[in-house]
Amino acid sequence: MFVRGKEVKFDLIGARPFAPPNLYWFALSSALIVVSLVVMFTMGLNLGIEFKGGYLLKVRLDKPADVEEVRGVLGRYSELGLDKTIIQIGESDAGPLLILRMPYIEDTQARKETIAKVTSRIEELYGIEETLQEEQVGSEWGREVSTKALIALGVFLVVILIYITLRLEFKMAVTAIAALVHDTIITVGIYALSGRQVTPVTVIAFLTILGYSLYDTIVVFDRVEENANLMARSGRISYAEMVNESVNQTLMRSIGTTLTTLLPIITILVFGGETLKDFAFALLLGVFLGAYSSIFIASPLLALWKEKEPRYAAVREKMETRSARAAILVTSPKNAVVSNRVAEAARAGKGDTKSGEDSEKALDEGARQGSGKGASAPATAKKPASTQRKKATTKGPSAAKKKKKKKK
Repeated sequence: MFVRGKEVKFDLIGARPFAPPNLYWFALSSALIVVSLVVMFTMGLNLGIEFKGGYLLKVRLDKPADVEEVRGVLGRYSELGLDKTIIQIGESDAGPLLILRMPYIEDTQARKETIAKVTSRIEELYGIEETLQEEQVGSEWGREVSTKALIALGVFLVVILIYITLRLEFKMAVTAIAALVHDTIITVGIYALSGRQVTPVTVIAFLTILGYSLYDTIVVFDRVEENANLMARSGRISYAEMVNESVNQTLMRSIGTTLTTLLPIITILVFGGETLKDFAFALLLGVFLGAYSSIFIASPLLALWKEKEPRYAAVREKMETRSARAAILVTSPKNAVVSNRVAEAARAGKGDTKSGEDSEKALDEGARQGSGKGASAPATAKKPASTQRKKATTKGPSAAKKKKKKKK
């Protein structure tokens, strides 16, 4: 990515799962997933009345209600769970509104008496002009909604799997789904740990963050696909390095999109009402985890999986062999100049086929020079001294005159 005109690159993707930097991301995500699963099975989720049943009361008042005062009225019946009632106030053309979502009371007689007392107290405080909605929600309705939500989630994942497979490739689709599962487990675990109530608004926010997380992953994978056609097929750069390059190219976009999305969400979380705060809390988790998983989970998993393919494994082996040869050349002082040429050609050869060939030529040249210098000296030393003296006596004009005298 570019920061104020300067290119900045980070080593975010590695070629091995249990080596940095992949080790850091996988260890952090594994720890979060384990903690989330433990919390879910031990503490459970705080489900709203829409999922476990309850009583809904919606009335129009003569004057606006005060949330804290209404909460104090309901707090008197904490033994029946009314202190967990969701209180909403609003305005309509006809007057102020009050909506109460009270937990389910099993005893029918106690339920009727308690609701009558609460309604009477609200009448005394604010005056009830009209009762707009009053109904009992059973737990069966909540189970039905939960079942339909799970079915819809399953269909969504299947459709996304097919779409990404057709648009990009199957391995990218699987790693994108793995990132979604990662985000889902951690988000649910944090909800269970925080004790926040899960309502239909929470489900809507949850589905929204799944879409956001998937969008961010597809942006990265689309750049990976483009670079795979340009860089990886040349055989001069490994698939993991190409994925790291793609992540760096999209990193500034991911950071900018995430920050601009989080700013209004944080504002709602701080200044919004209770219902809006629940919605904003789910969005906050999803946006942050979606950006994290697209870079540090989906991309490394894709690189590790693709590195197993024969063509990319051959490229990796070739690059490791080339690095080993370059390391041998660097250890010899006589080949310092050649090693510098090798390093420069190797750096330039990551994206250029011609310069990659130059690096190989430089390596071969260094190897020939290293072996040639060592072999020429012994060959000269093996020549006998008599041969050297004989060659010395047959040169010059005096040697020619001696030959003529012998003939006479």
